[in-house]
Amino acid sequence: MQPSNVCWSLTIWMVQLALMFLTIQAQNCTKPIGGPNMVLSDALITHETFVDGANVTFDCAIGYVRAGGSRTVTCTAGVWSKVKLECERKSCGSPGEVMNGHFNLSEGILFGDKVVATCNTGYLLVGSGVRTCMDGGWDGRVPVCEVVKCGKPPTIVNGGPVVPPEETYNFGDVVQYGCEKDYTLVGTKSITCSENGEFQPAPPECKMVSCPPPVVDNGVRIEGRPPYTYKSFVTYKCNAGYEMEGQASLTCEIEGWSAPFPTCRAQSCTKPIGGPNMVLSDALITHETFVDRAKVTFDCAIGYVRAGGSRSVTCTAGVWSEVKLICERKSCGSPGEVMNGDFDLSEGILFGDKVVATCNTGYMLVGSGVRNCMDGGWDGRVPLCEVVSCPPPVVENAVRIEGRPPYTYKSFVTYKCNAGYEMEGQASLTCEIEGWSAPFPTCKVVSCPPPVIENAVLSFVTYKCNAGYEMEGQASLTCEIEGWSAPFPTCKVVSCPPPVVENAVRIDGRPPYMYKSFVTYKCNAGYEMEGQASLTCEIEGWSAPFPTCKVVSCPPPVIENAVLSFVT
Repeated sequence: MQPSNVCWSLTIWMVQLALMFLTIQAQNCTKPIGGPNMVLSDALITHETFVDGANVTFDCAIGYVRAGGSRTVTCTAGVWSKVKLECERKSCGSPGEVMNGHFNLSEGILFGDKVVATCNTGYLLVGSGVRTCMDGGWDGRVPVCEVVKCGKPPTIVNGGPVVPPEETYNFGDVVQYGCEKDYTLVGTKSITCSENGEFQPAPPECKMVSCPPPVVDNGVRIEGRPPYTYKSFVTYKCNAGYEMEGQASLTCEIEGWSAPFPTCRAQSCTKPIGGPNMVLSDALITHETFVDRAKVTFDCAIGYVRAGGSRSVTCTAGVWSEVKLICERKSCGSPGEVMNGDFDLSEGILFGDKVVATCNTGYMLVGSGVRNCMDGGWDGRVPLCEVVSCPPPVVENAVRIEGRPPYTYKSFVTYKCNAGYEMEGQASLTCEIEGWSAPFPTCKVVSCPPPVIENAVLSFVTYKCNAGYEMEGQASLTCEIEGWSAPFPTCKVVSCPPPVVENAVRIDGRPPYMYKSFVTYKCNAGYEMEGQASLTCEIEGWSAPFPTCKVVSCPPPVIENAVLSFVT
């Protein structure tokens, strides 16, 4: 075989092999599936397979229209291209206007939706009121709403013809009634053709109306004369001293009077005002109004007594009778006799007055000297005027050379210091109203300066405070290389705080309380003392605990064959 023939044969073989390979690779497609609401075109709807490279088209289903995207898909190696066609429901637009009614469009106006017609009040639907959105638009026709009709209205006794007179009336038509002479229309004048084909409300009546003259005791007619026919009116006014309950003016209505007859009642009184220093009796004090002819009584106020006149007043036609009760202040009489003193009665001895006690010279008031005249008499008790006394002075390291206790007003005492002591202060003291005329004197040790010895030093010293003083610091000092071993001590006077004794008064001793000062207390009336009445200021403080004043109490009395029924 020639080489050229061999090459040609080889070429043909290779082409056939390539065609065979291509035939093997290409594949057909099955029927394509479209998107929602679309179908294959009518010409292709019966095909089940499609060759490679075939193109097919889709159409929107009945009632749907194309909203975008390509209608065509292509078969490539057994696979269809993506479906891009979009289909949406057709719109039927407005279903039309219903005269005297309307369509309910809540479901919508797209393919498959339906609308329902409703007639206005007083109209009736003729035929079906339903329309459905089809592929070609709304089915059926726009419905008709016909007006409701009424027959002739009912007639009434003693009434005239209705206006307007018709054979039939449409919904909403109104007719009016009237009555013959001397008759009154009772009820509504007009009735209306209603939605159910009947007149509403019920027709009126024609009645002969008259009212009897009202009877109002204790009142007079000031307006309106009989006879009283429909809508006649009358007005009454109550006589002087009476007040009206109910309506003063009445109108003659269909059924009689527009309101019950008024009544004229005697006027009541407001709360009466008494004279000075009096109040209403307890049973009446909360009342604000009192009926006619009511009687009330007054009582004299606390601290006052009746001095004449009637206690009662009477309500007559809204006015109280004159208040004649006279009340005057109670007298408490004598406030008592003050021993060694007297009361100042210049203010008086009547309710609300007060008296003040003063003591004679040399005497001192114990407790309050004031008494007040109360509703039940003088408060408190007659005060006491006790002779002024001074406690015996305490002067250490001294002797009394003149004057002996007890020391009353203007008594005196004189002291002299013992040997080795010298006096500071006054030697003689006088007992005055406020206590001793001067502070107690003191007797101090006569001290000598340390002896001075040549070529010698004082190496040790000890101090002691005088009576009535207490030491702060070290009592003993030693002479050291650098000087004294500690700071010099100080002697401060001893003092005590004023005692606090409740429900008591101080009868002896006045602050400040220095060493050996004393104070004496006495309990108020109605109290008794527990502890020492007199205390002395010592180095460590008061000589005893403060006394206490406790209320005096009495045990209930025990009486044979009797029981205790009241205790205050």
